[in-house]
Amino acid sequence: MASGLQIWNASGQIMLDTSDRFGRIKGTVQIRGQAGSMACDLSDGVPWWSFQPDFLFAHISNQTPPPIVTIDSSGISWTYSSTAGMNYPNPITGWIFFGLY
Repeated sequence: MASGLQIWNASGQIMLDTSDRFGRIKGTVQIRGQAGSMACDLSDGVPWWSFQPDFLFAHISNQTPPPIVTIDSSGISWTYSSTAGMNYPNPITGWIFFGLY
């Protein structure tokens, strides 16, 4: 026998089904334009991450490299593309949210 919870709205559309996968946030980190990493045990599920930028373009030259994020069972790390040849690079800063499914 199956068990769980299902919730429908007044129109009969399913709004919640506990058989769906829900992400659990395990941590957040604010990044400020430099490479870095954060250790976290992400071995008990499928890791995921999401980046929320503080801004998209800081100035008119449009030299704003975004972070390159890597995640595995031991934690999360980030770096930025090379800024060689850029006159006024301004890496995108923001928050990384990460967790497990």
